[in-house]
Amino acid sequence: GCQQRLPGTDEEAAKVEELMAEELSNLSMSEQDVVSFEVHGIVAEVEETPELIAQSLIEMEAELQKIKKKPAYEIALKMNPNYVTGQSFRLQFLRCEAFNCKNAARRLVLHFQQKEDLFGSGDVLVRDVRLSDMDSSDIEAMEAGAIQLLPTCDVSGRAVWCFFLRKWAKKPKAKTAQRVLYYMAQATMQYESMQRKGIVAIFYYLGNNYESTFGFNIMKSVFQTRLCVPHRLEAMHLCYNSKALRPVLSGLRFFMDRRGRTRSRVHFGNEQHILFKLQTYGIPVPDDSPLRQVNGTFSLASHRQWLQNRQAQE
Repeated sequence: GCQQRLPGTDEEAAKVEELMAEELSNLSMSEQDVVSFEVHGIVAEVEETPELIAQSLIEMEAELQKIKKKPAYEIALKMNPNYVTGQSFRLQFLRCEAFNCKNAARRLVLHFQQKEDLFGSGDVLVRDVRLSDMDSSDIEAMEAGAIQLLPTCDVSGRAVWCFFLRKWAKKPKAKTAQRVLYYMAQATMQYESMQRKGIVAIFYYLGNNYESTFGFNIMKSVFQTRLCVPHRLEAMHLCYNSKALRPVLSGLRFFMDRRGRTRSRVHFGNEQHILFKLQTYGIPVPDDSPLRQVNGTFSLASHRQWLQNRQAQE
């Protein structure tokens, strides 16, 4: 079965793609419209009235009480109740889940579980993770620029994350990739506009030196971390130019959660074709964009600037 391994052939990939197309067509017409609008950068934000916020915080607390097993959350609550129960902190999770209080409570519990797993149960559990909390392999993986934030938002003001996995010439351990993603997600989610609007992800598999299963475990762990951090995935674009990668990318989509599967779009072709396609989804690609290769390599200039800004802030 497909759940145990990646598709190995184009035929198997086609079957998986058929299943995912069926899942999308099984959504109601209004759900399909919402998905289509969000993927194309047309976002309807939740109107946050003081009443909605107050009521949601009460309901979220009630949902947290119902979750029996939450050891990391309870450790954090004892260490610093102000941090764990703070309105601005909890609002990140409510916004991420479009004010579904049950899902927000579940994500908050998973968040502390993942944070403890990645960074330990010291004081880091109840404060923002800093660059100084990262070890040398984390910093090396971050500086390589395999995960970058585009310097410009998309047409609706959403943050655009790019995954250039080819930049990890030395494959990092899954935990390293997760720590890098966690740190960058936290840095993005400090901004209220990003919390409200959500994010767009681009997986850029252009180049010819991917192994057929390149980074699959890393990708699975990245998706796992995504479900624990308070950012809402609005759209995902998987871009590639080698036919050999089709089964891998079909498998990756199949292993995602339902939101990821229905909001992912696959683009095959050369760089010019793919950049054009991304622009039709409201993603800007100026001349100095990290998405444009210069002499076969992607620029790290904006990513280095971002890291310098983070160091200065911390």
